[in-house]
Amino acid sequence: MKSELEQIPGVGPNMARRLERIGCRTFATLKGQDPHELYQRDRPSQGGPVDPCVLYVYRLAAHYAEHGACPPDKRRWWDWKD
Repeated sequence: MKSELEQIPGVGPNMARRLERIGCRTFATLKGQDPHELYQRDRPSQGGPVDPCVLYVYRLAAHYAEHGACPPDKRRWWDWKD
């Protein structure tokens, strides 16, 4: 069964575990989080540089947690690039 976080488009088991490791286990704990801050908190646990794609997933996930959906043109993680 998928976790609550895996219901977010673009968040699979690996990204859900990463979010959980940095304290975001549910939509409620993800809601209101700054994606850039999530990215910074994730970096030490990875032991080195973190791919910017992770930041894009965090942008999508934070938006989804806040609004319950994503705009049609923002449903994939790569839609959240700079």
